[in-house]
Amino acid sequence: MTRRNFLTRSLKTVAALAAGGGAAAFLGIYHCRVNHCEIHPGGISPGFDRFRIALLSDFHHSPWIPASYIRQVVELTNSLQPDLIALTGDYVHHGGSWAAGCFRELAGLRSRHGSVGVLGNHDHYDNAGPIVRDGLRRAGITDLTNCGLSITRGRESLHLAGTGDYWREKQKLSEALSGVRRPKSAILLQHNPDYVERLHDERIGLVLSGHTHGGQCVFPILGAPILPSRYGQKYVSGLCQGPETQVFVTRGVGVAFPPIRIGCPAEVALLTLRSGNPA
Repeated sequence: MTRRNFLTRSLKTVAALAAGGGAAAFLGIYHCRVNHCEIHPGGISPGFDRFRIALLSDFHHSPWIPASYIRQVVELTNSLQPDLIALTGDYVHHGGSWAAGCFRELAGLRSRHGSVGVLGNHDHYDNAGPIVRDGLRRAGITDLTNCGLSITRGRESLHLAGTGDYWREKQKLSEALSGVRRPKSAILLQHNPDYVERLHDERIGLVLSGHTHGGQCVFPILGAPILPSRYGQKYVSGLCQGPETQVFVTRGVGVAFPPIRIGCPAEVALLTLRSGNPA
């Protein structure tokens, strides 16, 4: 199935739903679920065992993803009482004019250690990057693009790092991991999971990504016909294994065009970190 054929069929589906009174099915894109996942990065300190990260990505604030829906996602996330909130980009679909509305809602996110984020490819369209970065700052979200920070508990620490979007920015991994020594002890935010294929640094135990939307439309046997990845279905969603590290790819909160999800509900991913190796 070509991208053009898929888009044509999707548009026909949307039109048919609207014409046939199937609005409830169409509005299924606004049904966001919580996806629980326990992860063993391999180098997490015992003091951070059961540390919980709420991962959100791909809001795509636009005419079809309103601020009211993002507000509902924020309320859902806060109800989980996570230790940290990680955001991996695509806050707006196209253009900086949508940034203010999105970050007005994201400013309401609450967790024990705050919120951190990086940008996605859509955040750079129409030169919106500086506006989106300013939105992060105003919302109280720490921008981890090509830098890092450590959360401490007593004498133990958890290092969080981020790199620029794989398609639209430079990735300065050495700067993001400055000061990290232990293998598999750092968690990296990167919008695009394809970056994991070129990642060769033993200090990273887990990468957090979005970008794929889980395919948006997923069918039995066929899988996701359209996926913005060079590696087929490998990084479609969930916990995936790259050449040297794990990556969790969230299905995301919003949608790109066409605004439809089939067999692939939006999600807030609640990730529980475990120290040591799985039994």
